[in-house]
Amino acid sequence: INAEYMGHFLSVYFFFERRKMGGNAGKLLKAIDSDNKNTDKEIDKLFALLDKDKSGVLTGSECDAFYAEASKYMLADLKKAGHDYDDATIKQWLKTWIDADGDGKITKAELKKNLKAVLDAGE
Repeated sequence: INAEYMGHFLSVYFFFERRKMGGNAGKLLKAIDSDNKNTDKEIDKLFALLDKDKSGVLTGSECDAFYAEASKYMLADLKKAGHDYDDATIKQWLKTWIDADGDGKITKAELKKNLKAVLDAGE
């Protein structure tokens, strides 16, 4: 296996992994955004889906995947409400609110504490 083939394989793999996660992540974000009694359980599911290395903390590409999915969801939600924001603004807003201590990591506690409020702010 040469480097070019491996690079192509990895890009295809991550494309399909992201699509698989994206559909599920979007459904979970919608469930969290709705006013239901299962918000904590839905956040647990979202965290488990994103925590690929099962370290208990989202880091690096796991954080990037969360910000990408949450931004996509929020952009659509905000557009429905008549607001016009760009992806970079939403991602920065998410980083500020979700990763409140600014360490570049997202713990489950941070997600539980802040995600519902952030999603509700988009309404």
